[in-house]
Amino acid sequence: MDRVKPILFVAGIGCFVFSITLSGFYPWLISGGRDPEHTLAQVSADVTPEFRELKAQHPLKFLEAFPEAAGALSGQELAKLEAADARRVASEKAWAAAHATALRRGRDIYIAEACWHCHSQFVRPVANEEQRFGRIRTMRDDNNTLQRPMLWGTRRVGPDLTNEGGLRSNDWHLAHLIDASSTSPGSIMPRYTWMQEKGWQIRATIDPNIAARESLPETTSHALPGVYPTKESAEAALKQLQDDPPANMEEEVERLIIAEAFGPTSDALALIAYLQWLGRWQAPVAEKTR
Repeated sequence: MDRVKPILFVAGIGCFVFSITLSGFYPWLISGGRDPEHTLAQVSADVTPEFRELKAQHPLKFLEAFPEAAGALSGQELAKLEAADARRVASEKAWAAAHATALRRGRDIYIAEACWHCHSQFVRPVANEEQRFGRIRTMRDDNNTLQRPMLWGTRRVGPDLTNEGGLRSNDWHLAHLIDASSTSPGSIMPRYTWMQEKGWQIRATIDPNIAARESLPETTSHALPGVYPTKESAEAALKQLQDDPPANMEEEVERLIIAEAFGPTSDALALIAYLQWLGRWQAPVAEKTR
């Protein structure tokens, strides 16, 4: 038995060294050193629809987190422009630039918060993993700058995230970060409560006639997008709405109120953008050279 222990110890060290060495050479091995690593601009050029939705859902915090998106237009705004309008091209460039910032920052937060420790990004062609976690991971997933370092993970306390992008809504991810058990009963994932911050929000209370007809409290209300950092800034925005209300709000402008609220931080938006990107991009198939 005394002879077995040293052998097991040396074997363990050897396996560790081998795995570290393989991980170090893998970025070169996946392409044979022939295909260049894809850049951040390349992997972020195809902006996910969920990233565009984040701007509509959290307009104030979104522009604070990604100022490059100042010229990024929504679908409704683009529909009002002529096909040859130069603002269309400028808008897509703004979206791509903001998306690049979000993915880089989101990847760094994913690492910093140790998400990689409990969530793998490596669906293997064994044990029916494809049925559990979706498409098997290939070398084409890894040959880009967002996979430096490789984020295969160490174990699966939580599900594999290789193909997480687009499976769930932005709101689901935000709720999951704040309290995972609210979206996944039984989850042991810790609460990332610092991913939200307190602020002030404009809300529209229900029409009293509708409240009476539906037997709802007259205090029932819905929130307008955006959480303001201070009460003063929220009040200023409310006054602007009351002085010059949009056509679709003229009937409810007198029922607008200010209320305390919680909204996502800039880090939360970036992390959600990264999660919604996972599995959405693969390196194009390299053409064989003669």
